[in-house]
Amino acid sequence: MKVNKIHLLDQHVSKGMIIETLQLCYDNIAFSTFPYLMYKIKKSELSLQRYNSGNCIALATFLKKYLKNNYRLISYIIPASVPKIYHVKNSPELCHVALLIPITSYTFYVVDPAFYFLEPIFCDLNHSKIQRVNTMNIHTKEVEVINTQLVNRHSDGLIPGTLGCKCWFDTDPNDEWYYFTNEVLDPDESIGSHFIRNKPEPFLCKTRVLPSGEVYKDYHLKLDEKRNLIIIKNHQEIYKGPLNKIPKKIEHEIHTKLFKYFSNFI
Repeated sequence: MKVNKIHLLDQHVSKGMIIETLQLCYDNIAFSTFPYLMYKIKKSELSLQRYNSGNCIALATFLKKYLKNNYRLISYIIPASVPKIYHVKNSPELCHVALLIPITSYTFYVVDPAFYFLEPIFCDLNHSKIQRVNTMNIHTKEVEVINTQLVNRHSDGLIPGTLGCKCWFDTDPNDEWYYFTNEVLDPDESIGSHFIRNKPEPFLCKTRVLPSGEVYKDYHLKLDEKRNLIIIKNHQEIYKGPLNKIPKKIEHEIHTKLFKYFSNFI
């Protein structure tokens, strides 16, 4: 993994700016591995450009670009681990990314769009107290609470002295994961490639933000190991079967609603 040390800086950033950017992401960008597995895209930035979708790297890239283009904010894609319940077998500890946004020379935000954060984590180098933020479980339709604390926690491949933002769900304090304060320069090669290799069945989750601010899963498409397509709409399975036998009505709906995430559908 190629990493750089992050130099924090003063910039005008508010929690509201970050929440607005997260909501734009959830409304417009789908979490999908179809571009990598079906269309053989190698770079998440290209996946984002062509298919308005991608893995955790693509989602973080969307946030980074939007903050830069609209607020002139500097931010950094950072490596992370994941809770054991989400860890894909045979993947390394650093198998995920998030985004770090400096606020001052000693404070910063961390956001994780792939975990559907509803608000950013606030980190202060001078006060390592436990914080609490809300995230959305789009599959159970429940808001979950994450506890966070800045700690000394090193991992292989990172610059010595790198801090980690430790996180754990209220429901399972023993299942910890970390966001690390280095910038990762080659996320597709060092992180994304493991996820694609170890999870070969493509999937897509299309979400939207409700008036309440919660994130709702509109569609969930996935190919199983037998290459059957499963289509879930509003948390209900509406089709499971071969790609060439999708009912015309459902095929038309998917074309209409999800056209920008696919190339000639599947």
